[in-house]
Amino acid sequence: MARDVKEKLFEIDSKKIELDFLQQQFLVECKRFAAQSIEGKVRFAISSNAKKAITLGKLGLTPIKNQVNDMIDNISDMVDKIVNQGQLWLHTRETLVAKDFPTDQYLVKGSRGPEILETALKKILSPLGKLLITHGLDTDKNWEENHETLLYCHPLDWSKEMSHCIRQYNERFNELSKLVEEYESLSMQSSGNDALDLWDSL
Repeated sequence: MARDVKEKLFEIDSKKIELDFLQQQFLVECKRFAAQSIEGKVRFAISSNAKKAITLGKLGLTPIKNQVNDMIDNISDMVDKIVNQGQLWLHTRETLVAKDFPTDQYLVKGSRGPEILETALKKILSPLGKLLITHGLDTDKNWEENHETLLYCHPLDWSKEMSHCIRQYNERFNELSKLVEEYESLSMQSSGNDALDLWDSL
């Protein structure tokens, strides 16, 4: 029994290493996606509010463009700070209790990513929303205040690479969830046997 428990722990550790790799792969794709999203949303805002953009002219648009370029230049740090948090990646938990590893937590629905990561990605766009609204290039209807953070209201259209990566992550995470469940069951059996051994030794 003790050997079974050790083997299960080894399987769990191996699965967590696979998930670490997929997490890092996702973050790389996420940085690319976030930079493209900022660029795309700015261009859409300018073309949709042409009169306002023309009124701002070069003098008004230059500082906006500089701030947008700064956001894109710093996107790697921003993604690491917001998306690379332990609570978003449940495989990094130290506990080995099945309830802490809910299945389908990272399920992709169409081109929409799992809610746990979707909200984090929207936080990355928050400074852009503030910038566009401040200069009259967007309205509150596309952004909502959430715990003092401005979040983009609409679903994000994840890149194929991000969706593919998180689908793989979801599969491996569900496998991990099953392993943790098996480990929990084996541990309980092992404890029960130990208790009986103690009883029988009296």
